[in-house]
Amino acid sequence: MLFSRWIPLLGLCLLLNSQAFGQTRSQVYGDDLTRQAQTLYVSGTTGMTTFESEAAGSKETKGSNSYEIGGWFGEARIVGLNVSSHSDLISFSLNQSSSKQNFTDVRMAGRLWWFTPSVGISVSEVDVIQAGTKTVGLFGTGINTGLGANVSIYKGLVVSADAMRVHNNHVYDKLSQSAALGDRSEADAHIAFDITDRIVDLIVGYRTQNYEIQTENETYNEKNAGAYAGVRFGVYF
Repeated sequence: MLFSRWIPLLGLCLLLNSQAFGQTRSQVYGDDLTRQAQTLYVSGTTGMTTFESEAAGSKETKGSNSYEIGGWFGEARIVGLNVSSHSDLISFSLNQSSSKQNFTDVRMAGRLWWFTPSVGISVSEVDVIQAGTKTVGLFGTGINTGLGANVSIYKGLVVSADAMRVHNNHVYDKLSQSAALGDRSEADAHIAFDITDRIVDLIVGYRTQNYEIQTENETYNEKNAGAYAGVRFGVYF
């Protein structure tokens, strides 16, 4: 009699467990674009970047790193959030000047067919030193908007492109020189393919970055571009 009372509950538990297992399998074994939309992921890349700085009056090629953490939410994982960080300290050997750049972008994105529109907030910081004297010291916060596209060209192989523009709504000049930080534009194209079936992806790509430093008398164009490679670790739950 007592056992018979537990039979319906046991059946319900088995049903829920089978549904959860099926959902987990569908998340892991969906199409290639869905597989790229991991519930939680972290990625890191490294590469050689050419930094062209008019504010520092020089050009240098050196190693650079970037990091990103994010995730995609919901049963179909069509809404995502990610935080990316680029931080570089560049010493220019031609004229002994240096530049420090820190860019952090928080983006809310959505998957719409092959496209990924996004909007978010950004923090930017740029410092330039010439002949031992800091000539630029800017800190800005603003809004970013972007649009990406993803195309599966083979099983486990996805080509992605992304463009983002950052508008600095508030800029603080640490040197009180009435300087300003102009809009920042970034473009990225990369290929991602599975190293393992579920967790690890290899990423190879090319990234460009452009922004302006505006002073009372001059406008300086700052350009960064280079190839990179890295890995992405992700899980599904």
